Amino acid sequence: MNFFKRFDIRGKFSLLKEFFHDYVWKKSLLSVGIASFIFSLGFIQFTIPQFYISSTLREAESISTNGPSGSGAQALFSMASSEGSVFNEFRSNLYSYVVAQRMWEEGWGARIYGAGDETEDTNKIDRRHTISENISSFLLGYDLYDYYSPHDLQDFIAGTVSFTKEIKGVNITVSMMTRDPAFGLIFLNEIILVSDKYAKEHLILKSQAIIEGAQKQLAVSRNSAITASLSATINGEYLKIATLENDMPYHIYFIDPPYSSEYPVYPSTFAIFLSNFIIFIISSIMFHFIRDNKDNLW
Repeated sequence: MNFFKRFDIRGKFSLLKEFFHDYVWKKSLLSVGIASFIFSLGFIQFTIPQFYISSTLREAESISTNGPSGSGAQALFSMASSEGSVFNEFRSNLYSYVVAQRMWEEGWGARIYGAGDETEDTNKIDRRHTISENISSFLLGYDLYDYYSPHDLQDFIAGTVSFTKEIKGVNITVSMMTRDPAFGLIFLNEIILVSDKYAKEHLILKSQAIIEGAQKQLAVSRNSAITASLSATINGEYLKIATLENDMPYHIYFIDPPYSSEYPVYPSTFAIFLSNFIIFIISSIMFHFIRDNKDNLW
């Protein structure tokens, strides 16, 4: 009881109640509610809805040898483990310029930056410069490129496609936000396959180089033990190539193929209305308080 008397809780509560009544209820609530509602409607009207596209993958090294891919998966398991982290290598490939260039050659540059016509000359897609780009170019004195290139597509992938791995699991989630779910589904599926195919092609070239070197050594070899070792190496690399040339993935396989959210996940109308209402309330309170007490404040 002494605590309440000492700090005059009732008096402070009464003061707070009076403040709320004067600056929120009487002067702010109705006008702020209407203003925030109109502003929120306008914001939502001019905001492009975004759909969430996602695919769940699993690392190839976690595939059971008795799973859907049989003995081929076992061979890929050993290769994936020996080549290093599956996660890091697959992520590096996905964001690489080589993958962006291959996506560009398949017509994705025209779909994203052009008019959507896959037959359009992919080397001459006119670049649409922003105001900030033009200002920066003028002030800093550098020229802007006239056409889009695979480098732009690489930047698009880096800024659009997200790549995460479970902390204590083996699953990988590749996702993106897009205004066009049909586009997103095809794009995400394609970039996953292209990234995996690039890794397989890199290993095939590596095996071919090993075979070529071993064959040269075999041609000049006279010791039978060395000959047997070189022959075993050549046969092993041919087995790798045969395994990699089939349609089975190297890095990953799909747990869930790309799928889209049923409704746009952005913008959230409730969050927009609530946040705008709070911002307008605070701004209105500050405005009325400063206006009514400006003589005492300054």
